[in-house]
Amino acid sequence: MRLSTNPGGLAFHFSSVKRLSDDELVAAPLGQGIVYKKQMAEEWVEINEGLADKTHINRLQVYDDQLYACSNKGLFMCDEGKWSPAGISIGCYQYREYGEIGIAATVCGLWYAEDEEWRLMMRSDVTVYDFMYLPQYVVLGTNEGMAILDRLTMSWMNERTESAVTSLTVHHGTIIGATENGLLLAGNRRGGFDRYRMGNAFIFSIVSRNRQVFACTDRGLYRIDVIGGRIALTALKIGCQVTDVDMDEDFYYIATLFDGVQRMAR
Repeated sequence: MRLSTNPGGLAFHFSSVKRLSDDELVAAPLGQGIVYKKQMAEEWVEINEGLADKTHINRLQVYDDQLYACSNKGLFMCDEGKWSPAGISIGCYQYREYGEIGIAATVCGLWYAEDEEWRLMMRSDVTVYDFMYLPQYVVLGTNEGMAILDRLTMSWMNERTESAVTSLTVHHGTIIGATENGLLLAGNRRGGFDRYRMGNAFIFSIVSRNRQVFACTDRGLYRIDVIGGRIALTALKIGCQVTDVDMDEDFYYIATLFDGVQRMAR
């Protein structure tokens, strides 16, 4: 670990942020690896040891204080400030844990790890950007759109969109996603999905935290609500381009493209 040699540059262009339980923030500046700091500290500290040059971080994830980085060079895990490969060496966009099983979304489908050995789970023919592993369904956001596997019948439903589906969640029983061209997708309970352009906002990602769902957009941070069966956005912070959000009991931690990582009282 070392202090940033480019503190001014690291103040901008963040794509992901996570809060660790020991009051540390970890963030990914676009194209500049990974940095961390104590919440009240002014300087970011680079933690890039073990990462190859030109490693681009797609997402950060934390499980039981174990920090993971999904990158164009694969999946990495951090131990005492040093990164090591986590078994996936192809481009990785998302990582989630379900009990003892880890699942990764990659450029070659969905993969799972049990006892530290990775195996292909499904759909090596598509790039998977995000996914949900639900009791009855597996939902994939891919370069072709959205693919849903009914785990009981083992049949697929494919919703092709004009661009890739890059983030997914479930809110009040409705599947919600964001597309590569900034649209919001929402299940219409008729077996399909409706597309929304939320005003003039371009949605970068949909983020689920503590049973709340947020839209990170080029106009600010919004909470997604369902009112009268319809999708509604409530503005939490406007005037900046928000790419990611995390939270604890007291604060939101907001990654932005041009205004650094910000903390806002809940």
